[in-house]
Amino acid sequence: MVRIFIPNIPEFTPVWESARAVTGCVVKEPLNGYWRIEAPDKITFGRKALGLGPALWNSALTGGFVGRIVEYSRDTMCIESKD
Repeated sequence: MVRIFIPNIPEFTPVWESARAVTGCVVKEPLNGYWRIEAPDKITFGRKALGLGPALWNSALTGGFVGRIVEYSRDTMCIESKD
């Protein structure tokens, strides 16, 4: 299971909104200031598709995550389950 905790600030809205459209992905309402995105195997985001600038992109995981980073480049973030 992959879990990503996204800060509950307007600038990160595109991240959790896009996760809602991913099959198998569950987005849970904010708790203690963070949205929780869960996926069974892996989840991938594209910076340009989300419309995030580099500063926001580079701070997207500041809330923490459970999983293994497969790729975190200028334009792609892919996190998969450790299992």
